[in-house]
Amino acid sequence: MQHSKKLQFILNKLYELNPNKIELSLARVTRLLNDLDNPQKKLKNIITVTGTNGKGGTAFYLKEILSANGYSVSLFQSPFLYNFLTRFLINGIPLNEDKFIKYVVEVDKANNHQDITFFEFITCIAFKAFAKANCDFNILETGLGGKFDSTNVDYQNLKAQILTPISLDHKDFLGQTLQEITHNKCGIIKNNTNVIISKQCNEVLGFIDNELKNLTIKKYIFEEDFNVQEQNNRMIYQDNDGLLDLNMPTMNGSFQIQNAAVAVKTLRTLDLDLNNNNISKGIKNTHIEGRIQHIKKGKLTTYIHESNTLIVDGGHNEQAGKALAEYLEKIKGKRYIYLVFSMLTSKDLKAYLSNFSSLITELKCFKLRENFYETKDIVKQAKELGIHANPNNSATEAIAQLAIQDPNGIIVVCGSFYSVGKVLEQNI
Repeated sequence: MQHSKKLQFILNKLYELNPNKIELSLARVTRLLNDLDNPQKKLKNIITVTGTNGKGGTAFYLKEILSANGYSVSLFQSPFLYNFLTRFLINGIPLNEDKFIKYVVEVDKANNHQDITFFEFITCIAFKAFAKANCDFNILETGLGGKFDSTNVDYQNLKAQILTPISLDHKDFLGQTLQEITHNKCGIIKNNTNVIISKQCNEVLGFIDNELKNLTIKKYIFEEDFNVQEQNNRMIYQDNDGLLDLNMPTMNGSFQIQNAAVAVKTLRTLDLDLNNNNISKGIKNTHIEGRIQHIKKGKLTTYIHESNTLIVDGGHNEQAGKALAEYLEKIKGKRYIYLVFSMLTSKDLKAYLSNFSSLITELKCFKLRENFYETKDIVKQAKELGIHANPNNSATEAIAQLAIQDPNGIIVVCGSFYSVGKVLEQNI
């Protein structure tokens, strides 16, 4: 969807906020929140979701399970695909444009021309909007990290904190090693709360244990304190409180069952009155655009044959690429797979593409905008990995060419949430 001219003008101004040199610090956002009378301290039942992969999915499972059980829920998510206002969801509905603009004016007045980053500014808007909405639960998905993330501030009613799978990403901000990145992610964890840890590699689990050892928390670890498996197309969840026979997630990817299990465990630690049928309903109803999403209707289907499969996925790091590759391997049968690809220069191109070196028939790449890889650099890296690659002017051009080339092929737009968002916007 196209933003209104008024909204787009304001967003363009907000994008210019970032200081010339961004220093990792909580001083700016703390100062601004104090000047706004600390709206974050008025929020009920806060759950933070931090990690590298699976944050959005886990946050949405929380939202849908709570909603199905009759609770009102606000959700601050990052990033957005094509409607900026979906960053702020109140009972599943994006923040109203007029209300958003009202909050922009109020926050800008309080900031009084002082240094502030874009993400810090919109986090303050989320706190103001959610305080006004007064929902039963408030779910906050972090941005890049944890320690210096603008959601890492003082709350009065923090109930649970989730650490989703941690892997290498945003190395320019978070550190060059898994240990450094884990240290940064764990920096948001506070005393006297429940900490739910998603499936991690053993190395990361060791780092997490070291980071949290001096905190007074209740810790729940996937595969130690709770577990999940698929049986007869059912999701069988188990922890010390018993076993639940639940609907399988409808979202694609084997990791979704783990995301759903983490959400279930998080809510079970809060001693809520949750109906099992409503938990199942919430899991089944969870859907997020741009995550291994099949495109079955809309304008994009005019570019392909009925026998083609068109998928979009915004994952952009090595683990996300691995999850996508595993899913494609599972569904491909005797068909060929083609990638329509673009990626930010801040991402590890080789690490992502290495997942597809023996899986795909061809990669068609395009440059979405500045700070994205040049097509010649993508082609060069792909060929070094043994992937046949060619440049294109746009995603839609590449999709159309591949559909003509192979009417039965699986076509996957991937590598960036921004490019997937652009494609989804064109599908409306």
